[in-house]
Amino acid sequence: MIILGLMSGTSGDGIDGVAAEFFNNDSFKFLWHKSYKFSDKQFTRIQRLIKSANAESVTLGNAYISRLYAEACSYFFTNEQALPDYLAAHGQTVFHHPNVAIWDEFKVSGTLQLLDGFLLSHLTKLPVIYNFRQADMAVGGQGAPLVPYADLKMFGGNLENKKYRIILNLGGIANVTILQGSANGSAVKCAFDTGPGNGLMDDYIQLNNLGRFDELGKIASQGKTIDDVLKLLLADPYFEQQPPKSTGREYFSVGRVIDKLQGLSFADSMSTLMDFTVESILNAIKPSIFNTDELIVAGGGAFNLELLGRLRKKCLLSNIAVKTSAEHGIPVMAREGMAFSILGNAFLNKEPGNVLSATGADKLVVLGSLATVY
Repeated sequence: MIILGLMSGTSGDGIDGVAAEFFNNDSFKFLWHKSYKFSDKQFTRIQRLIKSANAESVTLGNAYISRLYAEACSYFFTNEQALPDYLAAHGQTVFHHPNVAIWDEFKVSGTLQLLDGFLLSHLTKLPVIYNFRQADMAVGGQGAPLVPYADLKMFGGNLENKKYRIILNLGGIANVTILQGSANGSAVKCAFDTGPGNGLMDDYIQLNNLGRFDELGKIASQGKTIDDVLKLLLADPYFEQQPPKSTGREYFSVGRVIDKLQGLSFADSMSTLMDFTVESILNAIKPSIFNTDELIVAGGGAFNLELLGRLRKKCLLSNIAVKTSAEHGIPVMAREGMAFSILGNAFLNKEPGNVLSATGADKLVVLGSLATVY
């Protein structure tokens, strides 16, 4: 059975499709990965959905994202012989509020991923597994991160007893899965969002009308990090929270930090924001660092040579090798799409896909809903 995982991340710049074949013995094989990049017009609309949506735009955006996913599938399937039997589609996160708020004495929390599974099923003539986060939130979880279940299957092999392997995703938000080896095999020790990934740097570039992102980190490489500003940024209360925890771009937004950048040159601001990402990651993994031999990086930030270089230089001091997921057979832009292929397979097998130490849920649950409209 072939499942196509579809993922559009918090950067909101495109859709990644990853096809994997699954077998009866619970093994699987990576088949192919393709990316569908949003046009400038589409990218701008999605950024508005993420940053300033109202009820009307969310309602229509649900159909809009679904049609973008269908267009992506059409593009992916062209000249491709290994076609999927199922789609496992994440949708576009536009808001994530995992912490409990009180509304009229009711405790409420939530997460919103735009995607109409029934419309996508109708447009592609394929069954669609979607709505992955809600079941975990219903049983007290944060609905994130969900990829640890898949990280264990992708990267958990050959891990020495009592050693850690850390998988870092550098998307709009950065998150880690920490795997631990034992005599009985590998397990997820914990997983959580560390804080900003590429999102703040991307937002600042876009705010200044200089493109979507700092390609290869060239602008940041020309600047100087202002330590006093960096300390202010790292004083954010999110970093004091203990896992499980998750966050989003609505929290780590440029609007919340721009006053701290006043008076800085553009290059110095970009360098400072980059080190904000690097230092927040390193601070988050510090308790596990002495038993860690390997940090595996995936996501769009893996292409940022300056960011990766700064991270590698810091990790070298602790004798940690920084590698990319490609060195483990998973292209850097394929890790999350692959994860949703694996979560889709878990849904079909009625296997729980959440990890309690990652999301904080009260119990294990099967993740996802099935939509079939042909």
